[in-house]
Amino acid sequence: MKKFAYLFVIAFIFTLFGCVTTSSVFTNPSEIEYKEIDGKNYFSSRDSELYSSQKGYKITDVFILGADTRNENGTTEALLKLATDKNAWGDNVRYVYATDFIKNIKETDSTWIDRLDSVRNEEKYNGHYTVYAYGRNEGNFLDGYTTKVTIYNIEGVPSQEQIEADKEAAEVERIAKEEAEKKDKAEKYAKLNATGKSIANGYIYHGAEEVEKNCKLFANGALESGHAYYISGFVVKYGGSMAKIEYGDGFFFSSQSNAVYVDYISQKVKGEVVEAGITDLFGKTIEIPITVVVAVGKGYSKTPVILGIIKEE
Repeated sequence: MKKFAYLFVIAFIFTLFGCVTTSSVFTNPSEIEYKEIDGKNYFSSRDSELYSSQKGYKITDVFILGADTRNENGTTEALLKLATDKNAWGDNVRYVYATDFIKNIKETDSTWIDRLDSVRNEEKYNGHYTVYAYGRNEGNFLDGYTTKVTIYNIEGVPSQEQIEADKEAAEVERIAKEEAEKKDKAEKYAKLNATGKSIANGYIYHGAEEVEKNCKLFANGALESGHAYYISGFVVKYGGSMAKIEYGDGFFFSSQSNAVYVDYISQKVKGEVVEAGITDLFGKTIEIPITVVVAVGKGYSKTPVILGIIKEE
């Protein structure tokens, strides 16, 4: 058996039809009465049980995961890989004969394979296909019999018009989502900056929208006199005499800058910062990243001065 990783390789099978022969079909598949069954019930049953009293099934909610070819007694057969889960493997996958179906679909709908492949990762389609399959016993008394299951038809592959409409709708949704995110961010920044500006009264204020640059300037001693900066990820060190900037989510991943000496505009502000930024948990001191407004201090050292704390909701 030669296995293929993606659906588009079904097209390769088309090149084989010059030498493909198929075993005779004893029942015209168009005349079979297909019994409807959902994919989970179908795939949890054996072929021999399913087709002992029923010739065909209309199987709903099916994933098409790929294509294979199989050589049987000098005859090349095409198969489709079906399942009820996109991550299915082993006994949860069925390889169903599809030589005649693929040959017919090539002749009647030349873009079918491309459309099937283009939506292979789309939950709207893959996993919701309806497959018509029929089975018959093959073999003899001495060698034994097997049930050969063959695809008659597949429903649910979208038209090119549907695919294009989906793309347009997805683009509209993406733009709307971006605009909503921008609006939410702008509203959040406006609220944070309203507090920040009141703290930074008399300074040129660099707000939340400049936070990455602000933190970089703070960590590298590059703050400018007369300016005040919105700083997030502010981690109090050594009882508040120093601080670091924490990058990352603070839980799964984080890293910290070098420690920087800091002063406070007042003891009241220092108390607020220490209270918000340091806590005890099970007897261990835990430093919590907070958001503050920082300016440059006076004198030769230019030690950063914490003007106030911004509590984010």
